[in-house]
Amino acid sequence: MSHPTKRSPDHPRRRLRVAATLVPPLIVGLAVGRSEPAAASPLDDVSPSSDGLPGAGLFTQILSWGFWIALGVCGLAILYGAATWRGMNGNTGRGVEGKMYVAAGAIGAMVIGLAPTIVRVLFDAGQAG
Repeated sequence: MSHPTKRSPDHPRRRLRVAATLVPPLIVGLAVGRSEPAAASPLDDVSPSSDGLPGAGLFTQILSWGFWIALGVCGLAILYGAATWRGMNGNTGRGVEGKMYVAAGAIGAMVIGLAPTIVRVLFDAGQAG
């Protein structure tokens, strides 16, 4: 017959109960905020701009080259994956590897295409917060 073991103070259920009792008042305190009005920040009207930045054109050109090279690598990965998908004389391991290359190239191209949008959305979310 086994005896029930005594729970330690660091037991996960105890930590969850403590967190459940502390988090709601903390959230309410953050939601209510301060009673005095917040002062306007001098950074409220700041937005990214390359106006007057020395080397801005070169940086944009290098960034464009980076996108072009990255998309080329994704295209090569897709081509290599497509070539090895079926063509390795029945070698199933190479076929699986080919499928992974095709998927990785396609996902990489999608992420590269979405990169400017992702950066802009995250920047806007940070500005709103």
